[in-house]
Amino acid sequence: MNIDPDQIRVLVPLAPGAEELEAVTIIDLLRRAGFTVVVAGLEPGPVTCSRKTVILPDRELDDVVDEDFHLVVLPGGLPGADHLRDDARVRSVVRRQSDAGRLLGAICAAPKALAGAGVLEGRRVTAYTGALDASGLSSTATPVEVDGGVVTGRGPGVAIDFALTLIEQLAGPDARRDVEEPLLR
Repeated sequence: MNIDPDQIRVLVPLAPGAEELEAVTIIDLLRRAGFTVVVAGLEPGPVTCSRKTVILPDRELDDVVDEDFHLVVLPGGLPGADHLRDDARVRSVVRRQSDAGRLLGAICAAPKALAGAGVLEGRRVTAYTGALDASGLSSTATPVEVDGGVVTGRGPGVAIDFALTLIEQLAGPDARRDVEEPLLR
C-alpha cells in the first residue's frame, strides 16, 4: 500500500475484556509509525481489559462507525473478542472495510470477529488455539499471516511482530524499520 504515514488513519475498536498487551502494543507501535490511531470503545467510558488494566478510549465507536480508515485492527482477549464478534457495529465496519479493499487486522481470538463478519472465507489465517473452532474455519500455527487485505496474529506473544507487519503493509518496509530499530529487538 505504501501510504504516507501522516495520512494513515487506523481504527482500534476496544471491547471490555480485550487483551491489554495486544491492544497497547498495537496502539503504541502504530502511533510510533506516525499513524493517526483512533481507539474507540464499544461502550461509553473506560474499558476494563482481561487482566483488569483500564484503558480510556479516544472516542466511542458510535462516533466513528461511519468514518473511513486505512486499517481496522481488532485486539483479541476474552471475552473481548466475543464482544467484538457479537457487536453489529463492528461487523458492519469490518464488512465495509473488506468490501472497500482496505486492510483488516485481528490478533489472538479476534479473528473470530472477522469470521463472524464473513470476511475470512478462503483466506489463510492464524489465531489463538481453538479461537476459530466454532466458525468452521481452521488456522495455521504461524505467528503472523498476511493474506490479501487481512493480517492475523496468533496471540499476545507476537503482538510486536503483528503490529510491525501492519506498519509494513500500510507504509512499507522503511516505515517498519524506522519503528523496529529503536525497539532494540
